Amino acid sequence: MNTAASAEQKVDTTPDSDAVTLANTHEFTLLSTKTGHEYLIQVAVPDVPPPAEGYPVLYVLDGNSRLPLMLAARDTLTRRGESLPWMMVGVGYTDAERLAPKRRALDYTPPLLDARYAGQKNSRPAGGAEAFLDFIEQRLKPAVSERFAVNSAREALMGHSFGGLFTLYALRQRPDGFSDYIAVSPSLWWNFGDLLDGYCRTLKQAGEEGGSSTTTLPRVMIARGSEEGVRIPEGQPQGISTADYARESRQTDKADRLAERLQRCRPGWDARFTLFDGENHGSVMWPAARSALAFLGEGE
Repeated sequence: MNTAASAEQKVDTTPDSDAVTLANTHEFTLLSTKTGHEYLIQVAVPDVPPPAEGYPVLYVLDGNSRLPLMLAARDTLTRRGESLPWMMVGVGYTDAERLAPKRRALDYTPPLLDARYAGQKNSRPAGGAEAFLDFIEQRLKPAVSERFAVNSAREALMGHSFGGLFTLYALRQRPDGFSDYIAVSPSLWWNFGDLLDGYCRTLKQAGEEGGSSTTTLPRVMIARGSEEGVRIPEGQPQGISTADYARESRQTDKADRLAERLQRCRPGWDARFTLFDGENHGSVMWPAARSALAFLGEGE
């Protein structure tokens, strides 16, 4: 699954830093010619030797904020005797302590659909998901595999909110890029639901022309909290009727419906939906962290 890209690999990285804040974690930065930005990469290695085929890898978006949570979940389950040899790679930003609102809005959102989205207000840069996906596939994965023993057949991607939107975008664009996709509270209101509405119609099957030769079908976990509020895009997009806009803006079950559509149009995939009762858009990450690891463990 690791894709070589000579142009990307010519970009120098800064030396590995010994000053880390998380146990058994290695830290370095990567500059991407695709996005023009530098990224903070934190790699948390399990306390056990790598399997013969290498460590399975979980790439965690919003790494500055989410990697510590995922490590806490992994370590807690490990102490209970459950085998979780997953190496975790936090994909974050060098200029952020936790979240980087403008940077993530650009990297995690699919290109704007001008005809339908022109009427919506957006004060942050957006639409850079394809370039960011190129960075992950062509720059980040090779950099990680050069440094660590990695099982390229078991690489997972996980994101929350805009990160969940990007995870599903990556699944639609390159379903053979990862073995597992975990989208928590994905922002499916983006582009007025275009990713949801056209998913099965435009989704490429893993192994089709333009993809890799692997026959492994992706596993997909989509989740949200029961108390998540309605996210209404700012302004009615051009080309959308007032009735359609009002109906779509009220619906909070887009994640549920997308999971159902995947189960219908890709029956060979392991696609499932999880609802966390009593959780809102922020708190949902606590139970989702443990469920995500359990989901990954089932695929071993």
